Amino acid sequence: MISPETLRRFNLFAGLDPAVLKDVAMMGDEVRLGKDKWIFHEGDDADALFLVLNGSVELKINLDAQGTRRVDLSTLVAGDVLGWSALVEPYVYTLGAVTASDVHLVRLDAAALRNLMEQDCAVGYHVLKQLANVLGERLTKLRVQFVSLIT
Repeated sequence: MISPETLRRFNLFAGLDPAVLKDVAMMGDEVRLGKDKWIFHEGDDADALFLVLNGSVELKINLDAQGTRRVDLSTLVAGDVLGWSALVEPYVYTLGAVTASDVHLVRLDAAALRNLMEQDCAVGYHVLKQLANVLGERLTKLRVQFVSLIT
């Protein structure tokens, strides 16, 4: 279990009822990984949602079907959410994630979190609304990167 206060620091969960935060906290564990460790690979079953407490994580996209050629897409740092695919069908990670430094993460069980979100629609709406904001920000950053490559 992690601290509900830890969750409150992330926009995804900020503003939720303390009892709900406690329920979500019970779904989580802290994970520490050294540099250059894979958290998950593109195409893996998305069984966990991660919150970055410290350190940085590189998001990588495969350039070939075998996954032997990859490129860094973006970097996530403390305060960021990692593995959003765990909350959106078909629950498969769309990118790979590898540590760019020593990292400290919260790992939330995706099935348990999805179950809570389905049972309490207000919680589900809140989390998915915040997740949509995260994805919108990432798409904007990618658009800026793309434009800088072609100009």
